Amino acid sequence: MSQAVSAHAFALHLPQAVEGIAVASTSLDNVFSAKRIPSSDGGVIFGNLHLPEYQRPYRWGEEQLTQLLDDLRAFFSTDAPVHDFYLGSIILHQQGGNARQRGLLNIIDGQQRITSLALLHCLQKGDRGAPELKFNSPESYRRIQLNLRWLEQQKLPQIDFTRINVTLVVTQREDDAYRFFETQNTSGVRLSGADIIKAYHLRSVATDAQNDFARTWERLGDLKPLVATIMKARHWQRLRWRNVASDRDPLLERKQIVTELAERTLANTGDIAYRTLRVYRDVGGKEAHTFQTGYAMRQPLGVGVNAMRYIEYFHGLRLDLLDVGNAPPKHSFGYYYKRLSQDACGSVFLSRAYDCALLMYASQFGTARLLEASLWIFRMVFSLRLIKEVSVREDGVQAHIRENPLMDWITSSHTHEELLGYLRTYTYTTTREGLDRHSIKKRFVESVSATFHLGLAWPDIAQVASGYDVALCDAIERISLADIARQGGK
Repeated sequence: MSQAVSAHAFALHLPQAVEGIAVASTSLDNVFSAKRIPSSDGGVIFGNLHLPEYQRPYRWGEEQLTQLLDDLRAFFSTDAPVHDFYLGSIILHQQGGNARQRGLLNIIDGQQRITSLALLHCLQKGDRGAPELKFNSPESYRRIQLNLRWLEQQKLPQIDFTRINVTLVVTQREDDAYRFFETQNTSGVRLSGADIIKAYHLRSVATDAQNDFARTWERLGDLKPLVATIMKARHWQRLRWRNVASDRDPLLERKQIVTELAERTLANTGDIAYRTLRVYRDVGGKEAHTFQTGYAMRQPLGVGVNAMRYIEYFHGLRLDLLDVGNAPPKHSFGYYYKRLSQDACGSVFLSRAYDCALLMYASQFGTARLLEASLWIFRMVFSLRLIKEVSVREDGVQAHIRENPLMDWITSSHTHEELLGYLRTYTYTTTREGLDRHSIKKRFVESVSATFHLGLAWPDIAQVASGYDVALCDAIERISLADIARQGGK
């Protein structure tokens, strides 16, 4: 966090085409006290700070508070500079009110800083002059209590809130506020793509239902792994291929998520699930219908309730399928998933692609034949570990799926058997490189061999390389037949 800048040296760059936006440079004391604040458009900003239902929880911890206190101590010393301490920009949406009557100033971006300074204000001056913020998230209440206890044990600087300068960006339309919420590069815990799409869709939910949806979303916890999986499913399409940004490039990753799961969602569509209907006809032509429940991973999404229920559905499916615990029953899907994806040293990038394919399969065909499908999908996805001489890179995994369009095979197949036709006919060549030394590749082959009891001809590397896939296919067929038998032959 930068300590201070001259207010005259700071200029906030706003798009020229956006109207109805007021900008003001003022003290945090004026903001907390809800005073009338002259703005750049000749009007007045007048309102009480308010947290909308769709805001994420307050999450600053000791690390961020320590940095803030260090900055404040450095500034509010005996030789404090003549210019003010600059806190950054705060993005607000004006709801109601006018120059004579206070409205609400919904905090769109800046909650972490505002809340932290409000805690310091309460400790230093009590409730008088502090904003009356209402928090709806239990996580926020817990974090506030923890931070108050921690702050009470610190040596706090004597803060003059009239010397803390803040730039207010106030919009009359919520859509404009959201645009800045997405793009402003202000201080604090940066918003993830999941945070942004939550806010985007919650604001489109009817007001009387926002509390319920906000609580539901918070119960889902960390959505980043799920959102990353959804992005792969929706981007890895051969007819409209788009590489997925790496999580090592968080700005591009966030931009892609917001574009796909927020900006491209459709207005006024209702909560629609696009599923396959199967029509059965008897010899007399009488029809019976069956259809799939849930949502399709690649389906069009509507803004608001539709997108949120879509994410909630796949969150539940992901937990049911992939949260297998430490000791899943032997011969179960969970047993092989843990052994092959989590324990076998394949590659984190391959495991993420594998997870995506499994969710797509389960949403398309259910879980009755999941074990069989998962083993054939494992063979195809993790074959890259056998093809590559040494390392498996993230961009290499994307190229592998683009060349062998697994996600398209799943979504275009009408039946489980049709999909297996694609998977069984997939071929590759295992290279010998890396099998003759203690490498990740060798450890992976040894782990897979132990799981499937492949009986590979170590230390004959040539025999291991040529015999691995033949033995693996035989083992998959054997395990699949045993699984079908356990289900009564269905």
